Amino acid sequence: MRNITVTIGTIALLAGCGVSTQQEVQMGQEEAQQVNAQLPMVQDAEIQNYVNALGNRIAHLTSRADLNWQFQVVNSDVVNAFALPGGFIYINRGVLSRASNMSEVAGVLGHEIEHVVRRHSVKQMENAQGANVGVGILCALTGACQSGVAQAAINIGGTAVFAKFSRTDEIQADEGGFNNVMRAGITPRGMLSLFQKLLAEEQQSGGSGATAAWFADHPGTTDRIADIQRMLNQVPASQLNSLQVNDAGFASMRRDSRGLDQRQRFKGSSGSSAHTKRHPV
Repeated sequence: MRNITVTIGTIALLAGCGVSTQQEVQMGQEEAQQVNAQLPMVQDAEIQNYVNALGNRIAHLTSRADLNWQFQVVNSDVVNAFALPGGFIYINRGVLSRASNMSEVAGVLGHEIEHVVRRHSVKQMENAQGANVGVGILCALTGACQSGVAQAAINIGGTAVFAKFSRTDEIQADEGGFNNVMRAGITPRGMLSLFQKLLAEEQQSGGSGATAAWFADHPGTTDRIADIQRMLNQVPASQLNSLQVNDAGFASMRRDSRGLDQRQRFKGSSGSSAHTKRHPV
């Protein structure tokens, strides 16, 4: 019950006033501890180090470079990524396995980073009514509620209360993420190519495949693809061509990630479902 008490205390504090950076980080730390305990994390150091280094390369050139940014890879083939307050970013192995180059991974990270830069999660809480904030977060992040609607929102797909951003939030994160990767010297073309790839996979699966969680948590993808294309059209081709597409570590990282894919599929075919079940908080 100790963790629940801390969460309730934090909620009571946040519902009554604006959220300081210190409070935001504390809230993110508490929720990150629960995410790390409930979701299976990739233990491969090369994969984790690659993503953490790439994420920090982008994040440390934003207006919130002062945060202690942390990037973690969730061991799931489900395609998703999400951000917690204070600079805690999670990306699923399924994204890494589907990426063709570093810029596609960078586009996802730049997008999630922008959610934190704009404090989208914090603003959701500040705008919510105190009682609703308390119930919603307590249910979603502690599993204290047992109803079908309120049961824990964190699962192997990387869905969390903080991932449910509005379409406006998603557009802002796309636009900011576009600039974030460019600022880091990386081409934003990867954002477009990965989105197109995921949309094609979603359409082929009929909405029931590994990309379903991405489209549930990132609404308006078709419109957002058009918006990214519009932004690309505004950047001189010579400038885009000068930006980085790939790096030396990507191929090795993706090879390790796809190796995990194969091992997970083998476990599944052998009757082990330890990593395919939902993991409620």
